[in-house]
Amino acid sequence: MKKCPDCGMVIANQAIRCPKCKYTFTAEDGGNDAGETAVTPQAAAVSAAATGKNENAGIMPMINVNKDNVDVLYGQLKAAIVRRKTEFDHFIDFLENRTSWLTAPADTKGPLACEKGLLIRGVSVAKQLLRIKDTIMPQCDEETAIIIALFHEVGKVGVEGKPLFIQEETNSAASSSSALGLSFSSRLSTTSSSAPAYTINKKLVHMSVGVRSLFLVSQYMLLTDDEAQAISYASDTELLDGDLSPYTLLLSTALQMQKAIYENPDVVSSYSFTVIDPK
Repeated sequence: MKKCPDCGMVIANQAIRCPKCKYTFTAEDGGNDAGETAVTPQAAAVSAAATGKNENAGIMPMINVNKDNVDVLYGQLKAAIVRRKTEFDHFIDFLENRTSWLTAPADTKGPLACEKGLLIRGVSVAKQLLRIKDTIMPQCDEETAIIIALFHEVGKVGVEGKPLFIQEETNSAASSSSALGLSFSSRLSTTSSSAPAYTINKKLVHMSVGVRSLFLVSQYMLLTDDEAQAISYASDTELLDGDLSPYTLLLSTALQMQKAIYENPDVVSSYSFTVIDPK
């Protein structure tokens, strides 16, 4: 345990920020013991690979994130978290082993209403946000950008043991229909689509996605006010009545670009947006 030099609160060694007065620990405070790990050349190289930075290149191109490459890109983003690695890894462990984070859809309808849709959305928005940040707000912390982008819709996993999205059992539905003597046309309608169909789990306590996302993240990670607002309101900025922090504005813009443009191949081709496949 260690003591905050500002307010005297006793907190865990791995904490990088005091939960009471928001004091951020530095190397002079014993930062390495507090979770403030020095960025090694190897970690810097991983970060560059994850974020697409290249000193000789211009604006980072948009990556085509799909089922085939999302796991690799996700792994690169995780490896780029260095200073907040301890708390980040604890939350990732919870998500990957105790929730539907790695398989959940992003929506009940649309292009990402599919297995891994939520992960694809999170990784894609992270890539979008890093592109925007490096162009118009380079002072935005890189790790913050990755964290708020990856987790802005994490509430869509639901809670442990209760996923938000439930896949409809089409085969069992057809069997039940047959057993009940329903018409052939009724049975056909339940099995005609090969894509999985999802519905909302009514057993969950109702919360907005942003509120549930903040609820989950804040149990494992200390967040700044900017980070908390961005995660809570990225999809509902109208509720802030124009009082957006720069982080929320950046994340909301990245999210809107991803959903309105890069998840719509017709828009990408019609307006000649550049999308590349990662090497």
